[in-house]
Amino acid sequence: MADDSGKFHRHMGVYGVCVTTDSRLLVIRKILGPYTGRYDLPGGRLEPLEALEQGITREIREETGHTVRSLRNIGVCDFSVMWSLHDETVEHLHHIAILYDAAIDIEEVVSIVESFEGQDSNGAIWLSFDEVTSANSSPLVIQAIEWIRAGTLPIARGFFDYRSS
Repeated sequence: MADDSGKFHRHMGVYGVCVTTDSRLLVIRKILGPYTGRYDLPGGRLEPLEALEQGITREIREETGHTVRSLRNIGVCDFSVMWSLHDETVEHLHHIAILYDAAIDIEEVVSIVESFEGQDSNGAIWLSFDEVTSANSSPLVIQAIEWIRAGTLPIARGFFDYRSS
């Protein structure tokens, strides 16, 4: 729960879990927000009047260059994240994530990720499950790996502290 010592923000977004048969996960290199410098799932907030499926399809294309072939809703999870803004103010973020199993053509030749105001992806890579750690990945990536391995999403909200030291 947020207290009076910082700002509070709630973010809800749609995110894609794209997996290869040899246990690699499609992730982006995050360059904005609380997960800056970490791997994150492709996805983000919806545009006005955009359906969930339209939003995740657009976000995957914008952040990875890949085209979505099919989608299956996995479920919803949420996280509480504390992080430091540029002015060192602490923000309490309640991150709500709607997750989709997104099938893409991994052989597709993709274009370079477009640069535009608000773009938070510095390109995409296929990351081996064994390379994922809590130090290099967002809670969404950690949760995606758990879902892939166990087939379930947590009921309880996770808490992560990314404040500057």
